[in-house]
Amino acid sequence: MAAIAPGKVILSGEHAVVYGAPAVAVACREHIQARFEPDAGGQLRLHGDGFDGQIAVDRLPALAGELDHRYQRFEAGELAVSALLDRPEQLLFYVLACRHLALPGTLTTTSTLPTGAGMGSSAAAIAATLLVAEQFGALPLSQSDRFAMLRHCERLQHGRGSAIDAAAVTYGGLVRVQGDEVQQLKLPLGEGWYRVDSGRPSVSTGECVQAVRERFADSAIWSEFAELTDQLQQGLGDPHALLAAVRDNHRLLATIGVVPVPVQRFIAAAEQAGGAAKISGAGAHRGEHGGLVLLYWPDGDPASLCAQFGYPVAPLQEDSQGARLVKD
Repeated sequence: MAAIAPGKVILSGEHAVVYGAPAVAVACREHIQARFEPDAGGQLRLHGDGFDGQIAVDRLPALAGELDHRYQRFEAGELAVSALLDRPEQLLFYVLACRHLALPGTLTTTSTLPTGAGMGSSAAAIAATLLVAEQFGALPLSQSDRFAMLRHCERLQHGRGSAIDAAAVTYGGLVRVQGDEVQQLKLPLGEGWYRVDSGRPSVSTGECVQAVRERFADSAIWSEFAELTDQLQQGLGDPHALLAAVRDNHRLLATIGVVPVPVQRFIAAAEQAGGAAKISGAGAHRGEHGGLVLLYWPDGDPASLCAQFGYPVAPLQEDSQGARLVKD
């Protein structure tokens, strides 16, 4: 057996969710898959997209303790979020340490998710690894406990993040998150949604979230984001309402400085052609690339416009199941 976990696309509320506003996201049909092959050695090896390394099994508890200590220093303002992990593979080693999987072997991950593009690749990798661990001796977790464990581990990647990634990849489908509350929405996503790749940002999610915090932590703008998230949720199925909500959402994201100038040009062109688009995820407070862009184009084909900007585009398809075990 292997485990898969979907990525996610935020429809509305990125950044604002950190300040208590609601966010709505959907799990998508792009996944990270994980499988584990035990062996008789003393090493735990990790191979995958963005993850590669090894560690002696008996060193896992010490690594977990060190990373927990670093997070305490981050919370105290002594470390930057970028200093929490030395290497990407430490995140999944930490997951296995938290699940007390002291078994030598090789954990292999494969992915159809772009890393660093705002689609929840870290959360998906953690969710798949948590499920794999249960197949090799870790105590089974309920879905809600797996969600909580995912959030605990993911804090090393994003610092003071929100529950939105963990909720979407754990539960699947459309989810609404506000604070620690997760609501699964029994609503149709509808047609006309696309995911556009504007290129990997030059800053991490944690760095971008911190940059916004420094400028807008006490701003009233988050109540405006909250109103737009409610409007988008209520407007699902109504093209005119969705076009307006996505366009207004983009204006607010540009105001907080997370939409690079080239991406703003693309969004302006999409609006002129009859669509609407916005950064989906953290975006970037510097550089030319903003990661994932959510495009709503209910009438027509956006392929030509995206090609003009050199941005790959694909239809956004919903995954209703969330993280799960599958047959090899």
